[in-house]
Amino acid sequence: MDSTFNERRNTWMLTYNDFCINRKSAPGLDLIDFINMVADLNIKYIELRNDITGEVDNSTILDGYQPEEIKQLLDEKNIQVVDINAQGNMDLVESLEENLKSLNEMIDIGKVLHVKNILFCPVRDANDKRTSAECRQGAINNMKAYSKLLKENGMSGLLEPLGFMDSSLRTPWLAQDIIKAAKVDNFKLVADNFHYYLAEVTKEDFETKVDPKMVGLVHLSSVVNQKPREELGDADRILVTKNDIMNALNHVKMFEESTYNGLYSFEPFSPDLYKWDAEKAKKEIVRSIDLINAQ
Repeated sequence: MDSTFNERRNTWMLTYNDFCINRKSAPGLDLIDFINMVADLNIKYIELRNDITGEVDNSTILDGYQPEEIKQLLDEKNIQVVDINAQGNMDLVESLEENLKSLNEMIDIGKVLHVKNILFCPVRDANDKRTSAECRQGAINNMKAYSKLLKENGMSGLLEPLGFMDSSLRTPWLAQDIIKAAKVDNFKLVADNFHYYLAEVTKEDFETKVDPKMVGLVHLSSVVNQKPREELGDADRILVTKNDIMNALNHVKMFEESTYNGLYSFEPFSPDLYKWDAEKAKKEIVRSIDLINAQ
């Protein structure tokens, strides 16, 4: 990471090399237009998705382009794909075979594009009857299989706990425990400020329960809707802005003051962003970065 720390002013400054752009930041753009937009910003990292159309479908990851075609453009623009997001239901034992098939599809794309990671998310199901112990054991069991397949293909995994009440894995310390219990060395965490907020992860929790060195990526978004915490959904997430009830800026500050040494990726989800063209997306991303650095 290229952030610098100025001892005299006791402040830090992030450079554009510290940021990553998730496709949800400009979901209305064709993938080639998206890559060109990111290149125009002189940002070097992106996250791809298998749900950009609103439905999970690995065939939509590249918008119908051939992997070799996208790889050529990435090389021309000097852009790296940090991860493909995401393999869901990662802890559901009865879905392991299906999940491994899906993971293989993402790996096949990832190998051509030299993708570093595949991102994994837990079950979200209000009717999930499993106990906490069963969810944990399912995650450990499945992670071992994911880790083996990823390692065989020179890749790693990112595990993102989701703070929603219907999530089977809500907190970063439980996710850490799963990685340690699975005894895998190619998995790290995603620390999403939205999910930290939903799970009510405090600064004290972070300092006493979270190992920043186990975090591989930080996701950022803001929420300005004055809704109760339990009523918030992905659609409420916008790019980092003022009047943020979650205070994404504090999330960045917390990580910058820790031993974390990775990227910050913008991951808004508001459907309003589908209306943005490349120029609007660039303007809003720059505005978010400037706001973070104005702290």
